[in-house]
Amino acid sequence: MPRLARVGPIEVLFVDKGGVLIDNNDLSPQWRRLIGEFLAPRLGGSPEAWGAANIPAFEQQVERWRSTMAGRGPADIRGFFAKDARRWFLDMCDAIGLERPPDEAAEGIAADTVSYVKAHLELRAPQHGLRALRALRERGVVLHVASADAHDELAAFLDRIGARDLFDRVYGSDLVNTWKFGPDYYRAVLADSGVDPERAAVIDDSPSAVSWARECGMRGFLVEREDGEDFDNAVTRTLREVAGAIS
Repeated sequence: MPRLARVGPIEVLFVDKGGVLIDNNDLSPQWRRLIGEFLAPRLGGSPEAWGAANIPAFEQQVERWRSTMAGRGPADIRGFFAKDARRWFLDMCDAIGLERPPDEAAEGIAADTVSYVKAHLELRAPQHGLRALRALRERGVVLHVASADAHDELAAFLDRIGARDLFDRVYGSDLVNTWKFGPDYYRAVLADSGVDPERAAVIDDSPSAVSWARECGMRGFLVEREDGEDFDNAVTRTLREVAGAIS
């Protein structure tokens, strides 16, 4: 049976990235455009073709992630992220009919592509939401990031949106070597941080993640847009709920 979180003061808040600190729907078209912008002049083909090739390649990547997470592996999550980028790039080559380069070259091209895209993304973080997080911190709430992404990528993202100072620890799946695919992820984060789950909460846009947090004894707050509501307002509204739970 799931462990029910007590209703009490919240001293620690674990914050997801995608869907809380950034609108995922805003990133996908930018990724496609920037992939084409980087690869077309280097390898041939049109920018549009490379952007379109990312759609099936990314879908295959997501399926690999799901399959791997369901198997509770691999032992080295950080290494998995690095190797899977090569497979993602090779799948794009297949999609546009380009001969696959050798694995070593492909790994370098994949890494350079990802670096280029991330350096040129226009990151529109929820400004009202960030102010709400800062207000929570000023009230004494300790903030940690708890995301499925890699730790180094999360830290770089926080630097770019000017929010690194808000957070104490930045938990990616690789930092605790546990996939964010069930309550075990939050158990690992709680064990590493030494946080009492009865005084902690999670804010996430995934109903599953909120449910996993509650299984571990934490409170869960779901970011869910109402009809016609913009992203920043949905995040800020949910953070007001968190603020209301602090005594």
